[in-house]
Amino acid sequence: MEPLPDNWTDIQPDTVYVSISGLLVSFASEQIKLGLKYDFKGKHLKAIEKGQVPPRGNVGLVASQESGYDLKSKVLGKGGDRRFHAKFIDGILHFPGLVTEH
Repeated sequence: MEPLPDNWTDIQPDTVYVSISGLLVSFASEQIKLGLKYDFKGKHLKAIEKGQVPPRGNVGLVASQESGYDLKSKVLGKGGDRRFHAKFIDGILHFPGLVTEH
């Protein structure tokens, strides 16, 4: 399995990547488009790489409040107003392309 790239242009749709924390992740082509549009510096990819963290004051993955989704990326500072949501499918955290502003 390939390590998670730190740049959206290097991510292929529906390829399973492994993060430093050992989390298996994949991205739909719609999510990659949204990443290229909203995450120029790869902050969300760094958050995904880090894995689950406590919800206050941390960069990483936190619980999603969206129905049918398990986790969302959380970044601080510039670009921190958007969250990329994901759900576990057969043990792989899949990002289908849902972005919210919370």
